[in-house]
Amino acid sequence: MIITDIDIKSKLRRNLLFPIYWRYIRKFKVFECHDMLKKYQWSTLKENRNLQRKKLFKLIEYACQNIPYYNRVMNEYNLNFSEDSIFEDLKKFPLQSKEIIRNNFDELYKFRDKSYYLNTSGGSTGEPVVFYQDSNYFAWNKATKLLFDEWAGRKIGEPIVKLWGSVQDVLRGGQGFKKYLRQQISGVITLSSYNMSEKEIFKYVQIINDTKPSLILAYTSSIDELVRCIQKNHLSIYSPKAIMTSAGVLYPEVRARIERVFQAPVFNRYGSREVGDIACNCVNNQELHMIPAIHYIEILDEQGKEVKQGEAGEIVITLLTNYTMPLIRFKIGDRGIFSEEECICGRGFPLLKEIKGRIRSMFRNKQGKVIDSGFFIRLFFFRDYIQQYQVIQESLERITINIVLKNNSQKKEALKDCIEINRAINQIMESEIKIKYNYPEFIPLNPSGKYAYIISKVNS
Repeated sequence: MIITDIDIKSKLRRNLLFPIYWRYIRKFKVFECHDMLKKYQWSTLKENRNLQRKKLFKLIEYACQNIPYYNRVMNEYNLNFSEDSIFEDLKKFPLQSKEIIRNNFDELYKFRDKSYYLNTSGGSTGEPVVFYQDSNYFAWNKATKLLFDEWAGRKIGEPIVKLWGSVQDVLRGGQGFKKYLRQQISGVITLSSYNMSEKEIFKYVQIINDTKPSLILAYTSSIDELVRCIQKNHLSIYSPKAIMTSAGVLYPEVRARIERVFQAPVFNRYGSREVGDIACNCVNNQELHMIPAIHYIEILDEQGKEVKQGEAGEIVITLLTNYTMPLIRFKIGDRGIFSEEECICGRGFPLLKEIKGRIRSMFRNKQGKVIDSGFFIRLFFFRDYIQQYQVIQESLERITINIVLKNNSQKKEALKDCIEINRAINQIMESEIKIKYNYPEFIPLNPSGKYAYIISKVNS
């Protein structure tokens, strides 16, 4: 067997750099959590449900004793619960929404140590929210990513190419040597999903061919755009062990197109910023495995009752790993269906049959470059005067932005931020765009009953 430079670097990361970094520098129990997850996956479903019951009870007990909001809820609703009946007792708790988090933020957290950090939702529903997470949550979520990567065939330390992106990279033009050093240590090369002109895609293809990644992780819409360009120009592309898509509906025809071009299986990962990675398919099944030790998931109808097996409903999640700011019965904003099947892989993890309503729009500029809607979503991060927003690409020259303010007195602050927002949009669109701002009292629902906050009227 020929040992390559890539193999040597991968083993160095896996056996030395990563363990030192996580265990001794960051002091996060990533590898310990990863070892437990590898064990849990081959436990029976009954054993995993029993573990879930214990973790759910422990979280609820802690929240009601230590988190002011849940203590108040317990008293107002006269709630009682026990470990044996916690799955039924949980149904008595009120559902939690982003609006509830915003309105009760100061009552929803308690710092147990100094490992907490601030994060924000992606805002794809138009309602971004700020929340706290901690080292325990981080370790379990990182371990979940490693497990899902392993399902796709990637070992710890092997190179990954991410077709992802951030507003900061666009505005700052990357981070030079620091970015290069981080890529070498982590083995992760990030290609911006915001710079997808044909010229840039040609560069991305060359980087993939040179890097020879074990795994490519990408927004669903972005990897599909890459694939279309490869097909159109008859380009040669390296075949990794797998492609993993996220942040969008993976339609069968899109999956087939990606697999055909890359000659590699496609894995679909489902998650969110609020609760981390939730589910992923294995090599034997296109349905998604959930991990009972990480989340307790309900699917409810419009009246808040459990739907029948095989029916679609709203996904509600209780996160079992974040004690700093517990999310109990959190309405994540998606719809889904539980599966009635058992996977032949033998893992004791239940299945989600389908996720509905996670569609990311794609914008285009005059040069033909495709800009993922995540760029526009992230422009509104941490602008706490915004209740809701809507970005509409009317044409190649015009964009309309509708902003619902929390308070009309904050319009002056909003107008001031328009300068920064306009600069970012013109830079990513590579031309002067006519940007119109409206400040309506509300944004109406679309015919499907959901808010459509990122809309492109430009034909591909």
